[in-house]
Amino acid sequence: MTKRIKKVAVLGSGVMGSGIACHLANAGLEVLMLDILPGDLNDKTSLIKAARNRIADTALQTAIKSKPAPLYDIDFASRITTGNFTDDMEKITYCDWIIEVVVERLDIKKQIFEKVDALRKAGSLVTSNTSGIPISQLAEGRSDDFRKNFCGTHFFNPARYMALFEVIPHTDTDADVIAFWMHYAEVFLGKKAVLCKDTPAFIANRIGFYSGTKVSELTQKYDLTIEEVDKITGEPIGWPNTGSYRLLDLVGVDTSVKVTKGVIDNCPNDEYVKIIQSRPVPKATQFLIDNQFLGDKSGQGFYKKTEQRDEKGGRIILALDLHTLEYKPAQKTMIPVVGIAKKVELMDKRLKEIMASDDKSGQFVKDLLCGMMVYAANRIPEISDNVYSIDNAMKAGYAWGYGPFEYWDMIGIEETATMATSLGESVPNWINDMIAKGIRSFYISEGGKRKYYDLASGSYQVIPGTELNIHLDNYRSTAPVYKNSECILHDIGDGVLCFEFITKSNAIGEGIGQGAIEALNIAQNGDWAGIVIGNNAKNFTVGANLMNVAMFAVQKDFAKLEEMVNGFQQVNMAMRYAPVPVVAATQGYVFGGGCEILMH
Repeated sequence: MTKRIKKVAVLGSGVMGSGIACHLANAGLEVLMLDILPGDLNDKTSLIKAARNRIADTALQTAIKSKPAPLYDIDFASRITTGNFTDDMEKITYCDWIIEVVVERLDIKKQIFEKVDALRKAGSLVTSNTSGIPISQLAEGRSDDFRKNFCGTHFFNPARYMALFEVIPHTDTDADVIAFWMHYAEVFLGKKAVLCKDTPAFIANRIGFYSGTKVSELTQKYDLTIEEVDKITGEPIGWPNTGSYRLLDLVGVDTSVKVTKGVIDNCPNDEYVKIIQSRPVPKATQFLIDNQFLGDKSGQGFYKKTEQRDEKGGRIILALDLHTLEYKPAQKTMIPVVGIAKKVELMDKRLKEIMASDDKSGQFVKDLLCGMMVYAANRIPEISDNVYSIDNAMKAGYAWGYGPFEYWDMIGIEETATMATSLGESVPNWINDMIAKGIRSFYISEGGKRKYYDLASGSYQVIPGTELNIHLDNYRSTAPVYKNSECILHDIGDGVLCFEFITKSNAIGEGIGQGAIEALNIAQNGDWAGIVIGNNAKNFTVGANLMNVAMFAVQKDFAKLEEMVNGFQQVNMAMRYAPVPVVAATQGYVFGGGCEILMH
């Protein structure tokens, strides 16, 4: 469909509204951000525009000063105009997109949409950033043109940094509108668009509801502290380093409780809801809610920052004791799971070793991941008809390194099913059918493409939207053009070579330097169109291998050290002036020598 978005109205200026407004300004759009009138206007202030716009103005200034920064450039704030619903609502007539980001109450949202329906221009796009209210309910009573141009577009906080963009149509949403948002989010907003069904909490928060609640349950079962759980549910299992309780402080303890309550209230047939619906809110969570200790936004939650400094000058952080409900200095303890993670780099091998551990931290992971994998499998076809949408949603929305079905593949479908069953989990019939048919993986690499197992056809299909994507794992089964212990040179088609680092953390050593020269020789002496320097690791590179540097320095072999530095510079210059194009495709950390490669 032919749609052009130049001007956007953001209705609501809270944390999400102001964050979304800033990100839309980042994308070059003209933004109108509106909110309610302040409740304390009086005879003196009621006619002053600045006073009437105070809520939106204050929200914008707070957002601009927040960290991480919501704007690419502070000057982009000039693209945002503020106002209020009473004086400025008619201005939405000139907007191409109107996005509602007000409080999560159906009655208030419907009042807003009634006004929007009366004022919007025909054909303008209208969306809601609701995190769980059914889109079909929000569309009730609206005009035909509103309904066909209306859907959910759910950003995750912070809007600039979290990649997920859930697109949630209702029954009357025009197919072209759905296709437009899937494209626009990826190309213009820099997001990972995931098409969701109009079910409670959609995809990411539905799986997040289970994982968050299960973590709380298992914390009590295994009598762990919040510091221990945050160490376990971070890097060792491929989740963000914040861990689970630190994440709750970031998103807001009250927000988590509302999401949980929303799923419990609206999903009576959910097997996990049936188990927990009669349970009281955990004692610690109720304590935090009662005292309005809601996390970062209130200054304390599961953790509390103090102004005191430790012997190294760092700020002392207190952690909530789940038994006494008192804050104590956060403890650093040795956790076997963390030790395994440091020892075993490959995630599939790491998880198997962790889950085989008799230690309570390993049993915690086994309980958590098996439960989460089975819960996700039981949500098909309820929240999605395919596995990749669920995986993409969790990776983009919760910053997990792997989605639930990618975990299934790493541990093994049959092995996971057996393990989960032994823990009392109910593995869905369609998983057992796959096992009976001898299907051992949800994803395969074939013909240079990543394919998923499609339940409807019983065959592997290319993941839609990835037809042109290049993932190096798909080339592992073919012989490389060149390889040494630190790098691989792949033929990725169209006459293009990909030079991949394969060292730990992709640290740059002598082998990468030798490989780069060899890659240049192969490219310019053969029928090759160019070279891409890239990899699919979390980080492009942490820079030079400092162990080599330190060794020469300790030995005071400065001649060898100078030779190594000079050699690396010569490699960079050779790539810069190569007779074939050489480009770098980076992600994550691009430190030190990696930055030099990129610049050259």
